[in-house]
Amino acid sequence: MGYVVAAAPFLVAAGTLAGLGWPAARAGLAALGAAVAGAVFWPGLGVSGLGGALLEGAGISAKVLYVLFGGLLLYNLLSEGGAVEEVSRFLGRLEPGREALAAGVVVGAAPFFESVTGFGVAIVISAPILLSAGFSPLRAAVLASWGQCAVPWGALGVGTVVGAELSGLGFRELSDLSALLSLPLFPVYGLSAVLLAGGWEGVRRNGAGAAALGAAAGVATLACSAYLSPELSGAAGGLAAVALFAGVRWRRLRGLRVPARALAPYALLVLLILLAGRLGGGALLSGPGAPLLAAGGVAAVLLGLRGRQVALAAAGTLRQWLPAAGAVLSFVLAGQVFAASGAAETLASGAAALGGLYPAAAPVLGALGGALTGSNAASNALFMPLQVSAAEKLGLDGETIAAVQNVAGSHASLLAPQRAVLAAAAVGLAGKEAEIIRRAAPPVAVSVAVLGALALML
Repeated sequence: MGYVVAAAPFLVAAGTLAGLGWPAARAGLAALGAAVAGAVFWPGLGVSGLGGALLEGAGISAKVLYVLFGGLLLYNLLSEGGAVEEVSRFLGRLEPGREALAAGVVVGAAPFFESVTGFGVAIVISAPILLSAGFSPLRAAVLASWGQCAVPWGALGVGTVVGAELSGLGFRELSDLSALLSLPLFPVYGLSAVLLAGGWEGVRRNGAGAAALGAAAGVATLACSAYLSPELSGAAGGLAAVALFAGVRWRRLRGLRVPARALAPYALLVLLILLAGRLGGGALLSGPGAPLLAAGGVAAVLLGLRGRQVALAAAGTLRQWLPAAGAVLSFVLAGQVFAASGAAETLASGAAALGGLYPAAAPVLGALGGALTGSNAASNALFMPLQVSAAEKLGLDGETIAAVQNVAGSHASLLAPQRAVLAAAAVGLAGKEAEIIRRAAPPVAVSVAVLGALALML
């Protein structure tokens, strides 16, 4: 019975999200209530540290939501000014071939946009490119969903920030390990894109190029995390893949006008993040939050946005941000209570029965969290304390298990109902979310299996 009470936050989250179809914020509150109730009423758990846990959870959430708001605002300002559409047209003209374009979008353009915005915004950006290339709405939705393969660094790494805080690792350390584990995963998505676009004949024609794009994305992600700025790792990986994609098409590139004005805010964002990392600053100035807001202001000026357009962008940002804010806050608080009450330690003791096989189960657990919550931050908030406690109980490498949780939860988040709803809406397939999830699942399953094998070896 003690295991059931300890696991109540997970059971409640799964039942309300998957069974009742509740929105993530409401399900997070229910999970928080279950965690608090268990701590208060079950003798095997404790309440002494709950106040501090809630305060710490509020601080973690504030960091995450500050960055998420800035990323969404930048996207909405660029969208109001037509910059997103301009970039989409440019990529479509650069590569009219569907198979190669699919790989370039999935491991290049979409990961870049997901990294600097987050919350699945890359789906909205990449879906029109794929539709205009002649893909059916269903295939465009699936490909756009796969473009979230750099979610550990989505919204400049907010989910990894949560994971680092809860695992006791530094942000750079968890980012480096996550990037190392992701090296073989980017090519999986590149090859999957070509296979969906052109079948096995498409893999024969463009498979090597797609794998090379994935490898470039993976290497650049790891190099940026280790030597430059972990916040920019996903963006750097996407840019490296885009640069390789454009470089082999340099003849065609010479005849196109690069959308410099549309891309300038992103260039400024990268520069400001690098400066912020070198100069430091207070809570409001350190990290990517302030650079995102500054890039948004520059975007509004460069694109000549009027007051009404800025107001519309701000209103759209709030509509997107508030549900995400509620979900992240509630799940982070639930995870903090889960850890502080002793519930994580209780379940970790039960995990000892798996012994040396636990590393293979760890990515499955992380993927379950991502698929349930649709957010790497929320998945880490719920499952990271359990994963780290289980690793300690079993004498395993806690750093590796933490990175496995971070990466597996990130990849499986693209299968969450709320992400499928976004993909369906972007291509006009409302009501076909289950089919999108089913078609998008194979490379996620492969990624989870690869992570399990790596965890057993490391």
